[in-house]
Amino acid sequence: MGHRITSIETTPNPRARKLIVDPAPGRIVSCLPGQTEIGDELARRLMGIEGVETVLIHTHFVTVCVSACSTWNTVKGAVVRALAGDGPGEQDG
Repeated sequence: MGHRITSIETTPNPRARKLIVDPAPGRIVSCLPGQTEIGDELARRLMGIEGVETVLIHTHFVTVCVSACSTWNTVKGAVVRALAGDGPGEQDG
């Protein structure tokens, strides 16, 4: 099931955005740089986006932090597609 962004909020970290999504994720998953084992499909798609450094999926929101050499504007389209269910990490079949 895909998610759509209902609002985007800034955070104290200027490289991160808090995404309020519908439906709410209903789970907590945290992914850090260099993490190779990601058991959550949404987290895997988001971490598969070039320029995304960390992901926090929370019960009511998703936070995405970009790397120092990237910007929110360069990854926003890919994040929207990944949340919808058709971004990096999506497997055929």
